Amino acid sequence: MTMGLWLSAVAVAGVLAMADSSKPNFVILFGDDWGYGDLGANWDTDLPMDPKFPRPTFTKNLDALAASGIRFTDFHAGASVCTPSRAALMTGRLGLRTGVTHNFSPGSIAGLPTTEITIAAHLKAHGYATAMLGKWHMGTTPEYSPTYHGFDEWFGLPYSDDMGCVDAPWPNLPMEATCVKEPIDGAHGNSPKWPLPLYNSTGPNCSGQTAGNCDADILEQPANLETLSARYAMFAETFLAKVAASEQPFLLYAAFAHMHVPQFSSDANVGRTGKGHFADALAELDDTVGSIITSLETHGLRKSTLVFVTGDNGPWEVKCNLTGSKGPFLGTWQAMNGGGSSAKTTLWEAGHRTIGLASWPGMIDAGRVSAATTSTLDYFATLASLAEAPLPTDRVYDGVDLSPVLFNKAESARTTLFHPNSGASGVNGALDAVRYYDLKAVYQTGGAPGCGGGKGPSIHRVTPLLFNLTADPAEEHPLDPKVYAAHISTIDQIREDIGNNINNTFKSFTDYTTNDASEPCCNTANRGKGCRCTE
Repeated sequence: MTMGLWLSAVAVAGVLAMADSSKPNFVILFGDDWGYGDLGANWDTDLPMDPKFPRPTFTKNLDALAASGIRFTDFHAGASVCTPSRAALMTGRLGLRTGVTHNFSPGSIAGLPTTEITIAAHLKAHGYATAMLGKWHMGTTPEYSPTYHGFDEWFGLPYSDDMGCVDAPWPNLPMEATCVKEPIDGAHGNSPKWPLPLYNSTGPNCSGQTAGNCDADILEQPANLETLSARYAMFAETFLAKVAASEQPFLLYAAFAHMHVPQFSSDANVGRTGKGHFADALAELDDTVGSIITSLETHGLRKSTLVFVTGDNGPWEVKCNLTGSKGPFLGTWQAMNGGGSSAKTTLWEAGHRTIGLASWPGMIDAGRVSAATTSTLDYFATLASLAEAPLPTDRVYDGVDLSPVLFNKAESARTTLFHPNSGASGVNGALDAVRYYDLKAVYQTGGAPGCGGGKGPSIHRVTPLLFNLTADPAEEHPLDPKVYAAHISTIDQIREDIGNNINNTFKSFTDYTTNDASEPCCNTANRGKGCRCTE
């Protein structure tokens, strides 16, 4: 047994002893397009923050969570765009292993491969109740929806809220078209997009369906965005009341629509902050988080529940004032060398370095700030360890068990972390940025549009740009490649080694083919009359 595994075993043994040997519960609160600077607590730093945005003053529930446990300052998503990031969290594996290297579309015929094991499926096999609310974005057809991937129930959207039309569009750039209520040209009507569906799957396999599609589980189409956050909170409350009564350990995965465009909020939150639609939506997200934490407390579950908070990627800069703050991770080199975005879809820090919180009263000391390099890839290994559910041995996992960091105050979780291309430029999924201790090598730059649409040239580099992130979190000053030639050689070898490992161990494959017949439609029998239904 290695020292790392021994420390992990000691940590888990202590947790289980203190919890009277009952299995802990888990809640993952997952934001969308959520910038590092969109959490008030993350402004408690001497580093210069994104000058475009002030410190948010309306994240009191999230700030309280940060104060109640660990706030990570070096936490990363498994990719810097929606689908690959979510697949990395669910499987603990990089996209080159799972086959999920870019986004699925509303008409995708497939999704997260059935050969992949999600954390929900793994925990369910070890006695856990599992539920999901919110955005899935890993397939909608049978075999690929959440309830085919280990969740007992799911209430939410199948993909991003801008990938379907609604009757009352909210601010986006450009503005979306309103759904046409009396279509004259097939299921789309006169809108370029199909109405956004809201699903309510009340049992495994799309509530028991074995063939065809999952359209019978569509509760509402198009979804009413104004009521979505309140309904998410109510779903969480109902689920938590049920598991509290049954005393069954549980996983609740809450994948919010906020802070993705369009920036919607309930009537009560419109204009609430006085700072625009984005701020109103952020305040609503904070309220929903607060409601879920209150439900945990109401049902006596808070002290037996580990809560993680993070996001899928950084802000979508092409959306200008409708997206969030990069915090201190400005990607200045990119701004000075062609411009464009240095956040979502890119390899720059603001693309994948996200909000990261962990809270468990009585188990994790309050008020901690950790600089350990950590990732959503680590959730699978961590939850499996705490649930005493050993990892499957037929595949390689890219995450580590965070128990030593969470419970023993270890200052390091890993020395290396890989960041995949996520749509800005280069080959999707290719590991074109590598973290090595405090150094970061960037092999691919440019290609992502910023506010106004401009973008830097897409350039692949044989010799990477190398940054010291401790000294230069804004990634402004590349280190001299001649002085750091030995470090670059080491990183090149690490990158080659992970490629060989991926190619010579178990990996899955998926199909990115699309067709209209796969798009969700509650009027399955007669799509030509339009996809509309109400609860």
